[in-house]
Amino acid sequence: MSPIITHEDELELASMEKELVNQIKKLAKAQSALIDSQKKYADNLRKANLARDMSNRTFRDVLKQMQTLVRERRSNIKDEEVNYFQDIIHKNDEYININNKYIDSIKDLAVKKDYLVEKKYEFASALSEVANKRSVVIKKALSVEKKKNDLIEGEKIKILESELNDLQRDFDRARDVLLKKISQFLDVKNEVDELWVNLKNSVNKSS
Repeated sequence: MSPIITHEDELELASMEKELVNQIKKLAKAQSALIDSQKKYADNLRKANLARDMSNRTFRDVLKQMQTLVRERRSNIKDEEVNYFQDIIHKNDEYININNKYIDSIKDLAVKKDYLVEKKYEFASALSEVANKRSVVIKKALSVEKKKNDLIEGEKIKILESELNDLQRDFDRARDVLLKKISQFLDVKNEVDELWVNLKNSVNKSS
């Protein structure tokens, strides 16, 4: 036997929806702080990469001079030194290239996550609207039922029922907006998930 659903159950749902709105907003705020940290991390990585690039240019200058001197057998340059420097320069070039892709992936992800947080706030706002209107509709329905039990005039009942229908339509519109906002949120979330995969693929031992 199915349980009997009461108006109190729907009012409880509205209360729970309001609590969910608060939790969504708290999560969105925490995620915004995290996104700011990720952006700062990417900026610091970019600075380090530029410093590495400048260092590598100097490595090349030194290598070029060493290669000139090594031709003179009386110089104090060994082939082993030249080979080491060539290897360092090559590895730095790889590191810089890989890190640039890694940084771009972090930046792309951060921008999309900013958009996701925006959609999360819109979701929360729409849910708050639904919760408030749900409470209003239920309370109005209870009031109409009470008036019917009080056997007030039929014309007054029709007016109250018309008001209730208006509130129900208002609620339905709010719910349609909520469904749209949830769909948009999930679409952006899927895009963020794809960018996480891109970020993962941009990471290797050189990063």
